[in-house]
Amino acid sequence: MERKGLVFYKSELWLIAICTFCLQMPDLKVSSIKISELLMLMLLPFYIKETFKSKTLILFFAFYVLFLFKTFATNTIAQFFINEDLPLLKHPYFISLSRFVEMLACIIFCVFILNALKLARDPLLLIKKFLFVQIFCFGLLYIFIFALYKAHLLHTSAYDNLIVYDTSEGDLLYRLRGFYVEGGPFGLFYAFLLSVCVGFYKKLALNKWYIIICIILVLMASSKAGYMMVVLTFFVFFTIKIKHLFKSAVAKVSLFIVAGVATVYISTLVFDNYIQNLADVEQRTANFAPGELDPNFMLGRISATVIVPNMLKNKWVTGIGWGNYPLVRNNPQYRTFMPEVPVSMWDATGFGGMLDLLLEAGVVLFLVYLFLYFRVSKLISKHFDQSPYIILSYIAPLLLGVSIYFFYTWFLLGIILFFSQKTKTDINSIDSEKGLLTE
Repeated sequence: MERKGLVFYKSELWLIAICTFCLQMPDLKVSSIKISELLMLMLLPFYIKETFKSKTLILFFAFYVLFLFKTFATNTIAQFFINEDLPLLKHPYFISLSRFVEMLACIIFCVFILNALKLARDPLLLIKKFLFVQIFCFGLLYIFIFALYKAHLLHTSAYDNLIVYDTSEGDLLYRLRGFYVEGGPFGLFYAFLLSVCVGFYKKLALNKWYIIICIILVLMASSKAGYMMVVLTFFVFFTIKIKHLFKSAVAKVSLFIVAGVATVYISTLVFDNYIQNLADVEQRTANFAPGELDPNFMLGRISATVIVPNMLKNKWVTGIGWGNYPLVRNNPQYRTFMPEVPVSMWDATGFGGMLDLLLEAGVVLFLVYLFLYFRVSKLISKHFDQSPYIILSYIAPLLLGVSIYFFYTWFLLGIILFFSQKTKTDINSIDSEKGLLTE
């Protein structure tokens, strides 16, 4: 029988509050230190033993240790371009060590979620409460605030305003960002929640408003990555619905051919578009006066479309090192016609996720990392009835640009590891005992 309401017990409130803070406010900092990461590191003494009980987390931890020492080794022959006074934590070696500490905080957050579910009187219902707070409490708050701006009851001309900002700097084209740095990662976060909700829809006895609110938030965020995640989720949904049409060998071969032709065609379009954009970037760069700086053009994805391919061509085996992109991007061999920018501006590729890892780690370590995700995918396939959605929720955000330092993929990994320690019989018994619908 489906529950008609959610009861929040006092013992759960602090768990939900900490989880929500880490998921909703990933960029809130004191100086250059993220508060959410600092909070997780404070919990390290309480969860260090739990961390080493999971083979999956041990493998992730070992990978990051290997990545760190590999970076230290390659730093000895690397050429850094530092022409500004930088904080100590942003210098070579220190920046890599700080990235390692960030990943340690992510692992602790994963253990935090795993342990919370282990101790919960109703782990499935606790997951539902986590989702309810993110989608109904915060999601509806964001929608309400966005509506106030659209009705012109609130107004801002500042691009960096919290929750909602004007992307046109005065023309009242508002975009939702929540407490994220901008609308792109915010929209991808709620598209991720959409995919999770679809995957757990029956098991958690969710209703359609979980889906609807997530879609509305993605639209308000105007997130291209979020749109893609939503499309992929519904693509998986329709694929599962019509999979009975492709049982014959002829149908499977035909589908494979169509998919192959479509992939080649789309890849050609993307490549042609990249070449055209590159020519446009070079032409625009030539129009700048010597010493002129335009951060929106000279930093982030635009400059990275020039710099990153050159880095990959020269450092595809070893990578440029963990966190080293801002310290080496001014190398003339990499930036070619792009202007040199002060290191203090601290450039980033803007690509995030797997592409940044490939760039920093090199192809060999990157393949090792892919193996870890393949291993997690096998766990999902083994322990989840709706595994395609969970695999999509876990991997697609990283492919679409979310940073590996964002907590929400680790939130899902904590849930995955909890289920992987249970048999399907165990989970079904939890469902029946607690009154939640099974799949």
